[in-house]
Amino acid sequence: MIKIMPDKIASAASYCVSGTLVCGGSVSQWIHSLDWNQVAIVSGVVIGIATFIVNVWYKHQMLKTYRNATSRGILSPPGQED
Repeated sequence: MIKIMPDKIASAASYCVSGTLVCGGSVSQWIHSLDWNQVAIVSGVVIGIATFIVNVWYKHQMLKTYRNATSRGILSPPGQED
């Protein structure tokens, strides 16, 4: 038989609510004090760098696949232009 202890439940709930309010208040204060123009600039730079890295990785994978296919004879190498 499970014995329910209301005083322990009330105490745990009180601590959880208090912790949530303290953390929520500090997060709210931090978000309120942000300069959103700087956030937009930093986000744009980070997204640009991430896009560049993904593009380089993708092109490298495509080149590796193309070289593998031409060495196995599946594709013919491109013609030489003068």
